[in-house]
Amino acid sequence: MTRPVPGARTSPAGADGGIRFDTSGSTGAARSWFRHSRQMEREVRLIGGCLVGPVDHVVTYAPPRHLFGALFGQWLPRMAQVPVHEAWADPLRPLPVRPGERILVVCVPMAWDLLRRGWPALERAGSIVALHSSAVPPPAARDLVRRAGPLLRAHEILGSTETGGIAHRPLARRGGAADDWQGFPDVSFVRRDAAPAGAAQELVVAGPRLARPENRRRPPARWATGDLVEYTGPGRFRLLGRGSRLVKVNGIKVHLAQVDERLDAALPQAECVALPLSGDAIAGEGYAVFWSGRGGGSGGAGVADVRAALRDFPSPSVVVRLARIPRTATGKPDREALFAALGRPPGIPSPRSPSTTSRNAPGLGTPGPATPGPATSGPATSGPRTSGPSIPGPRKHGDTP
Repeated sequence: MTRPVPGARTSPAGADGGIRFDTSGSTGAARSWFRHSRQMEREVRLIGGCLVGPVDHVVTYAPPRHLFGALFGQWLPRMAQVPVHEAWADPLRPLPVRPGERILVVCVPMAWDLLRRGWPALERAGSIVALHSSAVPPPAARDLVRRAGPLLRAHEILGSTETGGIAHRPLARRGGAADDWQGFPDVSFVRRDAAPAGAAQELVVAGPRLARPENRRRPPARWATGDLVEYTGPGRFRLLGRGSRLVKVNGIKVHLAQVDERLDAALPQAECVALPLSGDAIAGEGYAVFWSGRGGGSGGAGVADVRAALRDFPSPSVVVRLARIPRTATGKPDREALFAALGRPPGIPSPRSPSTTSRNAPGLGTPGPATPGPATSGPATSGPRTSGPSIPGPRKHGDTP
């Protein structure tokens, strides 16, 4: 669905005029958070000025019920007075791109395969900027950025409902080590003064765009994200993963975000997700790796390839093959569905010596309906132009609203 220049905002409003957004509950209890309109406008001006520039048309795959979709699929088009194509409502509809247009694409993971299919229409554009958030970009994103540059520029945004955008980095063209994250100018990082260089710290932020929690009169002074980072310079850091995704296997700390990155780089033909498994006093902690071939096939990879890719890490307790990796509406791995495929809730310890099994497991990929397929597990082993419609606002974005 393509709308002309959007009118008034459609995000739900609270009694005090705040705009309500609900967290998904994928990393904690679902809660409601409220943002003032000036916070929304500030974020659009800030990120629009830092990463986007002038645009003529917005294509959004992010639903506006989430902050990312509301900011760049509703507020930015309204403030810039440009039309928006709501691809989230009808993802398979052809993209209405006119020759020479400057396009902003608002992406969640499922968008990238659709963009590859619709690339003949996008090639007519004068320039394309893609913003990606909500989950790790799939290999399809890097493939498209590699093939479509310099027409296409893509940026990852790290943030949350509670904080808004925290930091950004270019979307890497290839797997492997990615660039450090660079904080946005109005974000302050609360660091431990006595922390040694290179030590992991929790990412704690402060700034004027923190949301107000339900039943509170004002936003918190700071927010602990639950992410672990290693600071590499002023306002720069390397993301190690969520604290809840740090496990200790045989006495060795394993950041599962790094496991995901290694698998993504080593097995681009497969889609892999690592999740923690609770341990016991004897077996200790562990983790499971779920994988599927892209497009529903094996992609030429197998359980042995998964384990070989992780030879520098403590071995996973179990490797499970699925027809598709189940994901939430925002593209994040669906933890409940994954653990259901494993056959036990996350709180149940993994067996100390699992045997190879084969069973049916759900494949709930996005997009498309669930597709049943085999799940196999194996035992652990050792081992731009400058004129035209733009976002109004001052050039400096460090002002207080």
